[in-house]
Amino acid sequence: MGTVRRILDEGFGPWALSEDGTCLVRRNDRPPGEFPRQSGCWSRDEQIPVEPGKPFRVAVVGESVARGFLLDPVVTLPDLCRAAFREADLDDRLELLDFTVNGLSAAGAAKLCRAAAELRCAMIVLYVGNNFPRSTPWLDDPETRQVAAEAFAGRGYADYLAARREAISAFARDFCQEVEEVCRAAGIPLVVVVPATNQLDWHAPWVMPTWLPEDRLAEWTATRRRLDESADAAEDPAQRLALAERMTALDGGTTARPLEIAGRSLVRLGRESEGVALLSRAVSTGADPANYERRCPAEVAEELRLLGRAPGCRLVDVPARARERYGIAALGREIFLDYCHHTLDSLRDVAADIVAEVRAELGLAPTPGRPEPLGPAVSPPAREMATAYLLSALHNQHWGQPADIVEHWLRCAARTDPTCVEDLTTYFSMSLPQAQFWLLEDSLAARSGRMYWFLKNFSHLPVLDARFADRALRSLPEDGGQRLGKELDALWQELRVERRGEVNLLDTFWRERDSGPRPFTVVAGEDGPVSRYGFLTSGELPLTLDVVLVAGPGISGGRFDVSLNGRQCHAGEVTAEWRHERIVLPPSLLRAGANELAYTWTTVGRDPAVATAAVSTFGTGPENQDLIRLARMRLTP
Repeated sequence: MGTVRRILDEGFGPWALSEDGTCLVRRNDRPPGEFPRQSGCWSRDEQIPVEPGKPFRVAVVGESVARGFLLDPVVTLPDLCRAAFREADLDDRLELLDFTVNGLSAAGAAKLCRAAAELRCAMIVLYVGNNFPRSTPWLDDPETRQVAAEAFAGRGYADYLAARREAISAFARDFCQEVEEVCRAAGIPLVVVVPATNQLDWHAPWVMPTWLPEDRLAEWTATRRRLDESADAAEDPAQRLALAERMTALDGGTTARPLEIAGRSLVRLGRESEGVALLSRAVSTGADPANYERRCPAEVAEELRLLGRAPGCRLVDVPARARERYGIAALGREIFLDYCHHTLDSLRDVAADIVAEVRAELGLAPTPGRPEPLGPAVSPPAREMATAYLLSALHNQHWGQPADIVEHWLRCAARTDPTCVEDLTTYFSMSLPQAQFWLLEDSLAARSGRMYWFLKNFSHLPVLDARFADRALRSLPEDGGQRLGKELDALWQELRVERRGEVNLLDTFWRERDSGPRPFTVVAGEDGPVSRYGFLTSGELPLTLDVVLVAGPGISGGRFDVSLNGRQCHAGEVTAEWRHERIVLPPSLLRAGANELAYTWTTVGRDPAVATAAVSTFGTGPENQDLIRLARMRLTP
């Protein structure tokens, strides 16, 4: 009991115990501990009474999917649960504590469960699992690193990934055991919610299996090229299936993208059960060394299901229940805004399922059959929903998703409320490095607040995305596109390269990340390993691009291709020695306004001995982030 008491004494999240000990009060200056720093991602509740004010107190402990990411703070899962309590005339008997937060770690979730027990909750709803791959400390310990390095060196990448998956399983198992013990000791029933993931629309990046022998890697690369070419023409699912299966045979199923393509092709061919099995396998393939973490892998989901079936627990299996409601559409954009965060309708479904289990466990009312989705008790204004769809488009864009996904949500935003053009303009104005938007919170219009928090939470990503501007202008209706074009022209006129004399493209990363020669993250997008930068120009004069770069540790080198606005303009080499390249960008390839410069990084060889040493020393794998180091990337007229 002392440990639980200490949690309230010290406080948690943004809340600290009041001097008289009667309530927890919000303190935005509290250190984060196991919790995220972003002050905009917790419940807005100012106080939490220590003693329950109603007969039954229920705590919802969850990560961003329960927070309602991209809908928050307009709609959250706890909001929908409260609405259901009111509709059932239970508001005077049930009190809900909102312990949902974006970026919640497993350690933070366990701590919140202990806090809920100390706050005398009658029940806990646990909605976690998506962040477990990021939480797993499997390479933190030098001894564990050495074991992983030996597995990679002796048995290859497949066994390395198997070790990673076993570490995730063990981590999830330990977490579930800790939560179960907390609830059993306090006599608190637990509702376990298993997350679902978007498997039809969300595409894994291409991970080059450089651990393969040279001849197999060459065939794998050639097959991938044929697969990319087939996507440009009228897609033949049978042909794409054959190519993807060949790639899987070559790499042993160690990369996710071929598995996903094969799974989607099987679904299109009517072989749904086989396709879903492959898509589920792709989610759990790993590829963490490429800085790519799928949400709630099968190993984590299974441990959560086991916990939900334990005595004193109830289970809300979102993937299974969504398939009952939506069929194969449960794996696509009909219920997901991105890779795992729900649309308003599907979030209502999850809330209805949770509320049904809470009512049944507490004996508040009979719950015959499958609960119906919540009615329109929580129906945000059109402007707010349009903003959610716009944020979804931005989020998908930032994670390198295909054009059809990004443009789908842009069109949804425009259909829901055409004035979303104002939010698009706000996004571009706030995302420019010169704006230093983090200093401008008080001056932002109220309707721009959600855009502010979105950018605040994603400040580690490139800021000016010319491809997104192009997609937005193409997706909007004619009048909206013309209006946005005029707004952007006015906004960007003074920021053109010609007027500024020199532009450091590394400034497209936020200042706290910009520190001279440093590891450079290759963003894996729809066209393969690619790095994108945006800049502004009149399009009338040629520009000179200076690049100074070197291959990362253990990489022997390779070719890179530079394209400007989708058209190749240069091919260069990256080696183990620092190289300087000067590239002329001709006016024929430049646009008036936003331009996009993209580097496509081809296969680079990594010495197996160096890769093994990297795993052992740094806890990173054969495709880690230190692929390329950049010292300079400047544009001058």
